Amino acid sequence: MKPEYFVVHYAEVAIKGKNRPLFERILIENISKSIKGLKANGVKRKYGRIIVNLKEDSKIEEIKEKLSKVPGISSYSPALKSTHETKDMAEKALALLNKPKSLYIKVKRSFKQHPLKSLEIAKEVGTIVSLEKNIPVDFVEPETVITIEVIESGAYIYTEKNAGIGGLPVSVSGKVMVLLSGGIDSPVASFLTLKRGCRNIYVHFHSEPYTKESSRKKVEKLANIIAEYQGQTRVYMVPLINIQKEIMLKTDKKYRIILYRRFMFRLAEALAWKNKAKALVTGENLGQVASQTIENIHSIHTIVNLPVIQPLITYDKQEIINLAEKIGTFETSIEPHDDCCSLFLPKHPATKSDLKTVEQEESKLDVESLIKEALKNTEKVTINQDL
Repeated sequence: MKPEYFVVHYAEVAIKGKNRPLFERILIENISKSIKGLKANGVKRKYGRIIVNLKEDSKIEEIKEKLSKVPGISSYSPALKSTHETKDMAEKALALLNKPKSLYIKVKRSFKQHPLKSLEIAKEVGTIVSLEKNIPVDFVEPETVITIEVIESGAYIYTEKNAGIGGLPVSVSGKVMVLLSGGIDSPVASFLTLKRGCRNIYVHFHSEPYTKESSRKKVEKLANIIAEYQGQTRVYMVPLINIQKEIMLKTDKKYRIILYRRFMFRLAEALAWKNKAKALVTGENLGQVASQTIENIHSIHTIVNLPVIQPLITYDKQEIINLAEKIGTFETSIEPHDDCCSLFLPKHPATKSDLKTVEQEESKLDVESLIKEALKNTEKVTINQDL
């Protein structure tokens, strides 16, 4: 029998106290936007869970795919609904079975006024189902678990429980500005902030015409993948080449990458203020490259007033790759591209800079006019997704 509903559960949202109604409302809005156009019949909260009502022609598999990418969902299950009668519960359970070798009945009874306790419901339904299909009940390692959630208006019944990505609904934690490169790390970092309820805005720095336009297109492709988790997304494309030329001509070459990054952070912060974002997000990973030593991170981050979030700072590379594969960005990230940070890069960049020396080198540049020019030539790309 075709499912009539999706039963959606959330975990962290449920412990938010007085903020819980707000978090639930935003999660419902995000789910509704995500499945728009897939012929669902509404999304509502019912007794500590979210119910997606389906139509006869609802696109079930597409809805499942969308729900798998909505932050805040801990699990989702296609389900049927019955009355409070155990016989009706058993009939619906039988309609969901596909000849399992063994089964187990799990009952969640949020409606405490039901005349039967959870174990009694499980026993009655299990007896009917087991006898009807000649399927043994296994309390240890059942092949199929039939879950029955008893609420005031009846019971939802399902055998399939799909894991969501968990976390918090997008937007409950405010806006952040993500420095997005074409590599592996920053898309993963941006996914992790989405999972903590942030709405991401992206800024990418390019060095055209010294870098190819295909590198910028690759970043747009990555942003499209990540946008599947949050919906409509903005990406600011900032030209860095004139800044890089000035740094190359006027400063000590071993500090180039640090000075590049300080300008990037200034530009990202300016765009963050413009978009009312409250923090910057980077894919920095401690000790991975020359600019990511403790000393260089200090020299770079002190240039901005907004907090800098670094979700991957203690991850090893394989952990980051595993996450990239999981969220679908890895194959795109490893495509060849021109990285603006590697342009004019010296053979022996400084790895243990001190802030005073960096500031002395930077004083050789007309910082204000360079920033102003880069912002003036910045392009905004809008990526539309259903969510």
